[in-house]
Amino acid sequence: MAELEGTYRGLLLTEPALRRQWLLDRKPEAVSNEYWWLALIDSATLDVLRQHRGWPTRRPQADMPLAVFLIDLASDHGFPIEMAVARLTSLITIALDAGQRVQQLPASARLDTVARKAVDRFGMTREQAAARAATLRAIPLTEEDFVQPGEDWQARWQALTVTDDYQDYHRLLAIERILTDLAPLVEHMTDACLVADIRAWLRVLPELDPSQR
Repeated sequence: MAELEGTYRGLLLTEPALRRQWLLDRKPEAVSNEYWWLALIDSATLDVLRQHRGWPTRRPQADMPLAVFLIDLASDHGFPIEMAVARLTSLITIALDAGQRVQQLPASARLDTVARKAVDRFGMTREQAAARAATLRAIPLTEEDFVQPGEDWQARWQALTVTDDYQDYHRLLAIERILTDLAPLVEHMTDACLVADIRAWLRVLPELDPSQR
């Protein structure tokens, strides 16, 4: 944690043009990719919130462009789309609460851009997603689905993660999360076709849960 905090403070003091390579050169191999980016992004998001609320501080702070830069860079290096959308919608909400217009945000953090990019990454139509979720909910659990005494659970897990069922299960969870994050912001979208598309997805949202109840 101290190392991450030190990296974050160093990033704030680095010239903007040098930040990308400076940061990539300091990513430790021992820290998971998601945790590394999440820690940096959440620190920057908190700084943006502090600024908009006028909270006093004695150290340099990230601004909105830097927070968005971190999300963009993380997305280029394997950061999950649903986590990126969650952080971008948080920044958008902070900006809107502070009286900013969506068009004033950095280009990649404008709501229409975020929503369209996310929907284009779903990889399923609404009908396919609802049908796949229903199929996964209908799969019964058996004893073979649980690790048995003496079994190599790591090998079992690795084999599971490459199956279509596993990947589609997590894809549907990601779609659910993205739609939930976008739902409160639909009224601020400006592209009529995009708004219609998001609202159509939201109507089938209750059918997209792939887990058994």
